Amino acid sequence: MANDQGHTHHEHEQEHLHFGHFLPLQQYYDMVEEALKKFGLEPEKARGKEKGSWLLQKDQTPIWIDVFQNPDEPWGYFQCLAPSFQLPEDKQTQCELYQKLLEKAHTIFGVAITKYKEWIYIRLIRELTNITVDEIMNIIARVGTFAIQIQKEFGNIGRE
Repeated sequence: MANDQGHTHHEHEQEHLHFGHFLPLQQYYDMVEEALKKFGLEPEKARGKEKGSWLLQKDQTPIWIDVFQNPDEPWGYFQCLAPSFQLPEDKQTQCELYQKLLEKAHTIFGVAITKYKEWIYIRLIRELTNITVDEIMNIIARVGTFAIQIQKEFGNIGRE
């Protein structure tokens, strides 16, 4: 699943060793879809092209959800991420912005502020072990909320 920000589902282009142990991911797909239903959404409309991927929108902000297993690992992952804003071109402004984002990262909880290509994202990735529908809901809400908050607070720096 790709978009303007360059996110592709499971960006694992490197060669992998294969453990030969694959998790029954369907139970986790079902949990994500149950969480989406509890939000009042129709999961089938949010499904991505690849099994285990969904795309939501919150106030014009895309939120990607992925449930996957790397072929070289015996465990699986839940990932939720949302683009917050595109970095300004000026390198000095970027440097100042990075410091402000690091300081902001110290005040938020349960998510990371990350950079991929020229975009700032809000992201949470965790192992599937013991994940619950309620936790999935909390993660989705937190990622979407912080992505919008960070965009409002920092997205216009260098563009005034």
